[in-house]
Amino acid sequence: MGIPRAARLLVLVSVLAAISLSCGAAAAALPPVYDTDGHELSADADYYVLPVPHGSGSGGGLTMAPNGLRCPLFVAQEADPLRKGFPVRFTPLPQQGDRTVRVASDVGVHFAAVTTCVQTTEWHVSGDGDALATAPAPAPVLSSGRRLVLTGPVRSPSPNGREKVFRVEKHGRGGYKLVWCGGAASGSTSSSCQDLGVFRDDGDRRAWLGTTETDRAHAVKFEKAATVHA
Repeated sequence: MGIPRAARLLVLVSVLAAISLSCGAAAAALPPVYDTDGHELSADADYYVLPVPHGSGSGGGLTMAPNGLRCPLFVAQEADPLRKGFPVRFTPLPQQGDRTVRVASDVGVHFAAVTTCVQTTEWHVSGDGDALATAPAPAPVLSSGRRLVLTGPVRSPSPNGREKVFRVEKHGRGGYKLVWCGGAASGSTSSSCQDLGVFRDDGDRRAWLGTTETDRAHAVKFEKAATVHA
């Protein structure tokens, strides 16, 4: 005698609920990221991303700036240490019940700001499509070969669709570091990710955020800002 339809549905719902609880428990096992006041970073708040140490010669917070053409806007560091730049908001991925931003967990990042480009301010790392979009302006890849972080739509999505996936991890010299995980599969280890650092290309006064080696990762801290939008 076959299993009644209602019983099959009940079993399916139970299995899905168990999987969901397991994923939530795994995420909760990761430690939270803390702001400068000692509070857990929340997906419902905005934060300035400031350098560590923060003072003379260290530069300011992260901002948006054009790289040749007016749009798209790239992620850059303020030269003046007194300027905090634009606040950002972190969104845990996948979007489930946990609104706490956790160390080494996947997040999306966007600036809590409106620009004249009338484009999303969500971060992604540059690819071939971005190089075409900015031609004949400077390509979104430094002469060193590092790929830059920029805002706006992804021009050439990769098969895994992870151009917009980042993580916050502990920095070896204190504070935190930002990491791009576009080459990693969901749930993989950080060994598949690339650290982000701040660099100046030849003759350029701007300091751009881009992929780098671990020993040159940009050490940062997070200062809570007044909420701009949800």
